[in-house]
Amino acid sequence: MERLLGATRICVAFFCVLQAAWCCGQGTNTTAILNSILRDYDRRLRPNDTGSPVSVKINVYIESMEGIRESTMDFAITMYFRMFWRDPRLSFEGNQTIIFKSGDMDNLWIPDVVFLYEKQAKVHTVTQINRLLRVQPDGNVASSSRVSATLSCNMMLQQFPMDRQKCTIVMSSYAYSTRDVILYVEEGSIQIEPGITIPKFSLTGSEFSNEEAIYLLGNYSTPKFHFYFMRQTESYFLTVYIPTMVLVSIAWLSFWIDAKAAPARVALGITTVLTVTTMTAGIQETLPVVTYAKAIDIWLAVCLLFVFFSLLEFGMANYLLVVQTRREKSLAGDIEQSPAKEMERNLQIETVGDGGRCCSSLWTANRLDCVARWAYPAAFLVFNAFYWIYFLAFNKANAKQH
Repeated sequence: MERLLGATRICVAFFCVLQAAWCCGQGTNTTAILNSILRDYDRRLRPNDTGSPVSVKINVYIESMEGIRESTMDFAITMYFRMFWRDPRLSFEGNQTIIFKSGDMDNLWIPDVVFLYEKQAKVHTVTQINRLLRVQPDGNVASSSRVSATLSCNMMLQQFPMDRQKCTIVMSSYAYSTRDVILYVEEGSIQIEPGITIPKFSLTGSEFSNEEAIYLLGNYSTPKFHFYFMRQTESYFLTVYIPTMVLVSIAWLSFWIDAKAAPARVALGITTVLTVTTMTAGIQETLPVVTYAKAIDIWLAVCLLFVFFSLLEFGMANYLLVVQTRREKSLAGDIEQSPAKEMERNLQIETVGDGGRCCSSLWTANRLDCVARWAYPAAFLVFNAFYWIYFLAFNKANAKQH
């Protein structure tokens, strides 16, 4: 039994020694490969510098989209930016993959891809610089970087807040024209994190295109990733559309208050006008200054006109009330009344006393209020019909184009 245990221990020790020797040999072999391929390597020259251009395939994995800002017309994105190309100078014998991290990558040639229309960008550095490069035995190279960038997005806000936007990532080589480097994307080059959420927007689609930009120094390949967004309008209905509808309705209630109750009607009219004006100013602060009217501008302007009309209508009703009072005093002060004047006076008294009839032959404060009670909501309903039909149909047509 003791001999069997001793033989087992010897075998285990022998295998441990072999494993350590194999690992040491592997490390020595990888070091030898690195020394061999980097001995005469010149990172200043592109692969096949005297031959055909280097084809660099680009792939992005979208990790998150922090937001799309109308005030600055840009969008922020965090992604894994990957490039694939072949460098024959890095070919070696073997079947392992060599990995370079962060600073070690500076010893190799890497495509100088830049993001056009970029405002701010960085490579993440926690807990180390988020960059790596892998080299296959046949010289195929893959690099990956975790990048956050804020990029320009030219928005068309005519339909705001029922708008759809298209934002694009445009890439190009800074130094190498198409004679040296060709950047391209293909099917499957865009990958998006499942369940990604974007404040105020929803991502409706994405696509890519391979284009070429012509500059004074030559032609440069500019692959593009296009992202399509649809704005979520629920918050605007709750904070803008419904409150302004309520304010217009409150202004309508002033027509049901007697024209003689001047303090109540004036307070109601001024309050609604100031509230709509304040809401308009607050919304405009969050939007860029543009030379055209947005859908929300039209809505707020018309609502302001409606609540202002209620205040204006009271001014007209108050004027008619004053005229009516003067006419009544004039008729009452006429000592010698003819039959015609007596009839006119009786009609005036009936008109003053009747607050609910709209069929009087004379324009009085009560008659004006009575007409406004029906014309005001009818006009607002007609405006709503035209507004929603136009912008919702326009929004649908825009969605088909996207």
